[in-house]
Amino acid sequence: MDAFLQSLAEGEQRLVKCQPMPSRWMAFAAKHPFTWTHVPFSAATGEQVPQEPGFYCFFVGLPPASLPPIGFPLYVGKTERTLRTRFREYVREKDDDEGRVRARKFLKVFEGELYFSFTVFRGTPAEVKAIETELHNALMPAYSDIGYDADVREARQAWQ
Repeated sequence: MDAFLQSLAEGEQRLVKCQPMPSRWMAFAAKHPFTWTHVPFSAATGEQVPQEPGFYCFFVGLPPASLPPIGFPLYVGKTERTLRTRFREYVREKDDDEGRVRARKFLKVFEGELYFSFTVFRGTPAEVKAIETELHNALMPAYSDIGYDADVREARQAWQ
């Protein structure tokens, strides 16, 4: 993985394709008024993540205060274990040669600039899966390959 990243120019490494859909964001937020918390992604911030299940999103953004807010969703997921456990798994996976290539890529390329955003949620497995799909459809994160409705997946693949 490191050799692959080193072979790419920094601009290629950091390319994030994004298709903002504010109408989808607003529809999701209206239906699911979650409260999201954001912590910098680093081993040192793991204690700030709750020991409860929920949804999470990795994003790169939150620039200095002298600029308007900017953020790009990179990956969305759910966990029925605890958010803290899942967070720590990503901390370990970043440097694990056996880890998922796409996850390791964004964890390494945006190291020091990543945020882990999360919201606690307890529901039935069917509820969790349905909301995760809606979250994927709303945000269309660049590094999430699965979890979309068929019509959104088709449109996304056209520009990805």
